[in-house]
Amino acid sequence: MLVVVITGLPGSGKTIASDVARELGLPVVTMGDVIRDEALKSGISSSTASVTLRLRSGTRAIAYKTLEKVPRQSNVVVIDGARSIREIEAIEEALSTNVVLIYVVAPWKMRFERLLKRGGRPDDPKTLEDFLMRDLRELRYGLGDLIARADYILVNESSIEEFKESVRRILTSLISQVK
Repeated sequence: MLVVVITGLPGSGKTIASDVARELGLPVVTMGDVIRDEALKSGISSSTASVTLRLRSGTRAIAYKTLEKVPRQSNVVVIDGARSIREIEAIEEALSTNVVLIYVVAPWKMRFERLLKRGGRPDDPKTLEDFLMRDLRELRYGLGDLIARADYILVNESSIEEFKESVRRILTSLISQVK
């Protein structure tokens, strides 16, 4: 099984990259959805759920919950939203495979504007201070360390179509190696 993990700071373009994977017919499991589901069950915010899960069950907890949703019969699976090396290790160990890691980056001002426009998720920042605090929290989980582990680094600062084409090129190349 080929497991592609897409990561990056909030607003970088992970969801768009995941949408491209879906367009290619690949199953996508989103770690953020796992956190939002836990938050809904517990009646707490997503950020609180994220911290609580990690404190109660360890740094790999969200990866383990995500793995429960991975379709094992697929040859290629995309996981959106890893935040640390420990989560990548958990995925690799559980699925007995090496992850291909795609790290999406974009300038902070661009990410902030995207999140303000998106505004549909409860954890989207309303102010620059909220945005910077969220970035800091994500980096404390270990997200910054993943860039050193990345197999591909995609800079998302042009048009959506150009970014989608870059993602499509990488995923198509990876898929062709599996068949």
